[in-house]
Amino acid sequence: MLTVIHHPASIPPGYVFDSWRVVKLLGAGTYGAVYCVEKGGQHCAMKIAMHRPGSGDAEQADARLKRELGCLVHLTHPNIVGIHAYGRWPDIRTGWLYVILEYVEGHTLAEWVERMHPTAQEVVRVFEKLAGAMDYMHGRGVFHRDLKLANIMVRAKDGEPAILDFSAGDYTHAEDLTDAPLPPGTRRYRSPEASRFFKEHGDEKGARYEFKVTDDVYALGVCLYDVLTTAAPASGAPKATVEGRWVPKPARELNARVPAGLSDVAMRFIAREPEQRPPTAEVMRRELEALRGEAGPEWTVPVHVPSLKPPTAPASNTDEETPPARRETRARMVDAGVALLVVAAVAGAFVLLRPMSPPPVSREVAARPVVPVSPGDAGVASLVPAPAPTNLADAGLSSDAGDMLTASSPGVALPPLDPVRKESSAVKRVPIVASPSTPPAKAPTTSARAEYLAKCAVASVAMALQLGCPSSAQVRPESGACPEAAREAMFRGERNGGLNLTTRSSVDLTIDKNQPGDPGDEGVFQDGPVTGIVFNGNRRLPTGTVLYGRLWTLNGTSLLARYTEARFPDGRTFPVCIAVGDKGPEEGWGGSKPGAVVQSRVMVAYVVDRWP
Repeated sequence: MLTVIHHPASIPPGYVFDSWRVVKLLGAGTYGAVYCVEKGGQHCAMKIAMHRPGSGDAEQADARLKRELGCLVHLTHPNIVGIHAYGRWPDIRTGWLYVILEYVEGHTLAEWVERMHPTAQEVVRVFEKLAGAMDYMHGRGVFHRDLKLANIMVRAKDGEPAILDFSAGDYTHAEDLTDAPLPPGTRRYRSPEASRFFKEHGDEKGARYEFKVTDDVYALGVCLYDVLTTAAPASGAPKATVEGRWVPKPARELNARVPAGLSDVAMRFIAREPEQRPPTAEVMRRELEALRGEAGPEWTVPVHVPSLKPPTAPASNTDEETPPARRETRARMVDAGVALLVVAAVAGAFVLLRPMSPPPVSREVAARPVVPVSPGDAGVASLVPAPAPTNLADAGLSSDAGDMLTASSPGVALPPLDPVRKESSAVKRVPIVASPSTPPAKAPTTSARAEYLAKCAVASVAMALQLGCPSSAQVRPESGACPEAAREAMFRGERNGGLNLTTRSSVDLTIDKNQPGDPGDEGVFQDGPVTGIVFNGNRRLPTGTVLYGRLWTLNGTSLLARYTEARFPDGRTFPVCIAVGDKGPEEGWGGSKPGAVVQSRVMVAYVVDRWP
């Protein structure tokens, strides 16, 4: 059967594209799609412009790929991706432009740091090679203009770095593609002088910044700084700020494992003034070469601690000083208690001022033991009776509301749902302790008042939640097996109606459809239901697939998202288990606070068979 290709990002595996057999899609973006292709037993990478010439494409995808082709034909270097062929298909004049490149199998520089845990010696070796490749590139009149961690690969077979993606590059006598004051690039890696130019001349008609060698030197210097200061750059944007007027903190100050000499070199590469930086990439290479012989203990251990996820601090009953994170949580819980007291006082005053007869008290209620509520847990210092199992509807609450209160308010004594059900480890109830000062069978009026206060406390929690009052730290949902229906839908073969996914499958996901953007754009996320959109998908989970799920913010510093249903662009729906944070919660960026975690709007989402 003849397959008709309507879009560069929709070529199926096995399709023969101008004599190249498509193996798999490697990725797709604004300007093009990249495939692994094979011909004569040799694997290559094929990059295809997202639009044809003359299509009215405002992004000028065809022109940008031609620009990349123009850069690469000037370059032949072991640390720069090589070009093998190019053409247009299906028509040699009006078809999609494609370029056949060397297939670099390995990790991006960000992934290499996160997965391989390099030593300072290994970091120096990689960046010395990159500086040499950049000097070679500049010597042939080519500027990259978008050097960053994602555009540098480290080959798996030999650990050699390779510079990729020259779509924003420039070369001598190349025509301008835009009339913008600054060339295309990524803000974090843009030199301070370029940023100053834009601030001073951005509104002037015809103002153009002249890109220089020191701009590329600065960008590579930021890459080195990020490698030294960020343990997991592939999982999120680097947290240390480099933009602005002020000099960033030294790498060694942010990471004590960085040798002093390497920290000094890295800071010289990203100096605020261009004359304080190496004037050429060759000078940069020599400074790194001078560090190659260092062999002290700090040079031969990983720059970052191999454990990427800090262990959860165990609960403690000691009198040691409370850690800052725990102090912050306790302060939030006290705030919640104050809010509950205010609401309870208002409700109690209203009821007590109204004429009413005391409610009848049964012997069972009068004999019920009393439970102390800890001020540290709910901000309330009182004695509340432990109610016997009751129907929540009798207290004016639905079972759903009761579930919510049980999960969200561990400091308030609530009736157990089932006297024999095993208690969840994520929610700890207050232990039942009989009061030694009050005999169980005496003082029915006191017990009735306590029962009334218990109901007031429950109602106050519900009212506080509705009013948006601050609550205690969110409880992390328990890990566990993915539902059988979702596992069958995800892992069953396509011929049997499944998606043929594996636990190695992942996609780039816009976490919340209400916060669209690009990877690295800052978003603010809150607890509750969430709808995500596949930002950069593949054949099995295509771009545009809608994922429905729930998001949790934990301790005001991290987030966890789970998606349980997928709706494909063709209307089909499947139960799924897809998580942002395949090994647990993802740490938020600077500025995160309780209930509002700051993170990238687009993150990697993983297919899982067990919830992390």
